[in-house]
Amino acid sequence: MAAPSQVRPAIFAAKLAALGLVMATVWSCSSATQPQSSRAPAATPSLPSATASQVPTIPDATPTPLASATAKATVTTPKPGFIPGPGMAPVPLPRTPGPLPPAPDPTTVTIVAAGDIACDPATNINQPADCDQAATANQIGQLAPTAVLTLGDNQYEQGTLSAYQSVFGSTWGRYLSIMYPAIGNHEYLTHGAAGYFTYFGFPPYYSFNLGDWHMVSLDSECSAGGLGGCGRGSAQEKWLLADLAAHPSLCTLVYWHEPRWSSGEHGDASQMTTIWADLVAAHVDVVLTGHNHDYERFVPLDANGTPSANGTTEFVVGTGGKNHYGFVAAPLTGEVVRNDKSFGVIQMSLGPTGYSWKFVPAPGYTFTDSGSASCH
Repeated sequence: MAAPSQVRPAIFAAKLAALGLVMATVWSCSSATQPQSSRAPAATPSLPSATASQVPTIPDATPTPLASATAKATVTTPKPGFIPGPGMAPVPLPRTPGPLPPAPDPTTVTIVAAGDIACDPATNINQPADCDQAATANQIGQLAPTAVLTLGDNQYEQGTLSAYQSVFGSTWGRYLSIMYPAIGNHEYLTHGAAGYFTYFGFPPYYSFNLGDWHMVSLDSECSAGGLGGCGRGSAQEKWLLADLAAHPSLCTLVYWHEPRWSSGEHGDASQMTTIWADLVAAHVDVVLTGHNHDYERFVPLDANGTPSANGTTEFVVGTGGKNHYGFVAAPLTGEVVRNDKSFGVIQMSLGPTGYSWKFVPAPGYTFTDSGSASCH
């Protein structure tokens, strides 16, 4: 029998030999699974690239510097795959390849508009011959528009807050949640137009997007309220030019109170000459105004008021209910329809490439006017 001192070295040597065999086997197997240097790496599937035609545009609802009131416009929360707009956090693309969502269908919206609306509480009598603001307000409810535009002189005689709350508020004010106003000369008969600004909460001029249209509300009371004029280089004109450049929409509608062209009692508002020329140059499609208590429609006019296929179409809709003014001159060049006997509102359908209009008379009146045109 071998001595213990001889057995231990033999057992140790046998164990060492067995361990070496195991290590060699493991090394051989692992080497066989390693990629060879000549083998190309596996291709990683790539996502389809998103083009502008594939990805819906996120609505632009960024307020302009003077347009804090455009908060009524909302930014749609993007779905995965949308390209984020300014100020929006990036959204991850889908993890698996596949087609992006289709672009949304073109949008058609409707508006109702008029100016020269609500009588002073002290003289709110003689309906329906005068002070027929309740009737035109009821038309809004029947027509159920997307938005309501007021064209100035919304509340007579001085546009105080208490008057707004009393007469305008109980009639047209029922639609305040969808209302985008313009200011008139009677609003400024209260110092700083405080009643108007407190009631509506909008600045003197601002813009917003409605469907596929860019909408701009301006202040035609150029010498009032510290506006600084409406001529070349004025604050409002500079803002307007920047706003139009930032929103090169196919279709644009601008509205204010005093009409650039009119055969009504107050005539033409020459203080809007520069701004009218700017709008023609920018290919603005439609201008809505009030001030003269009548209805007038013009063919597209150029900067000088001459009919032109590339001009801007003006409507005067001072028919909101206060009273009527008679015409003081023959129809102007390009003035194709006018009426000074009816209260009512203009209803417009604004589509992605054009618009239609209809003057809807208040109860008891029969005059109407309608048509359609393409944007340019």
